[in-house]
Amino acid sequence: MKLFLFLMLFTGISISGGIGQTEGKVDNTAIDSLDMDRYAGLWYEIARFDHPFERGLVGVTTEYIIKSNGNIEVIGCGFQDSLNGEKREIVGKVHIPDKDKPGILKVTFFLIFSADYYILEVEDDYSAALIGSSEIDHLWIVSRSPKISKKKLNDLLKRAKKRGYDTQALIFIPHKLKGIEQEVADRQ
Repeated sequence: MKLFLFLMLFTGISISGGIGQTEGKVDNTAIDSLDMDRYAGLWYEIARFDHPFERGLVGVTTEYIIKSNGNIEVIGCGFQDSLNGEKREIVGKVHIPDKDKPGILKVTFFLIFSADYYILEVEDDYSAALIGSSEIDHLWIVSRSPKISKKKLNDLLKRAKKRGYDTQALIFIPHKLKGIEQEVADRQ
C-alpha cells in the first residue's frame, strides 16, 4: 500500500478528491505559450493543496530533463515526514498531447499512471509558476529556488485567488537551505 501511495506522487491522481480546497467556479485555464527549454530544469514545491498522494512529503522537487532525442523526463523527489526522512523518488515521461495547448502536459509513470499537469501561470523569467490540473482541487506553487520572496509569493497567491482557488488551504513545504541560500532566505 505504501508503494502504491508513493507511485501516486506527482500523478495528479487523488484517492479521495478535494478536501474543500475550492468553492465555486475555478479558472484552471493553462497558459497558451510555453518555452519548454526554459521550463526544463529543477523546480521546488513551495506550497500545495494537501492530498493523499503527497501527504507527509517535504523538500519536494520536480526536475524536467530534455533528452537528446527530444523526449522529456521528469523526476519527482521528496522526503517522508521530515527533511531527514526517507527519500522518495519517481521517474516519468512528459509529453504535450496538443501542440496548440502547450501549457497542458501529460505525465506518465510506469506506463500505467498518467496525469495532466496544467501550467496556469509562469513568471516571464521562468523563476516561479502556478500549477494545477483538470482537477480543480489540485494546486501547486513552484519556484526555481527553495524559497521565494514574499512579494513574488503574494503575487502568485493573488493570481491563484483571482482564479477562484482557496489559497487558505495551501500548505507550505519546508526545504533544506544551505549557506548563501539560507542567508538570502533570512533577509526575505
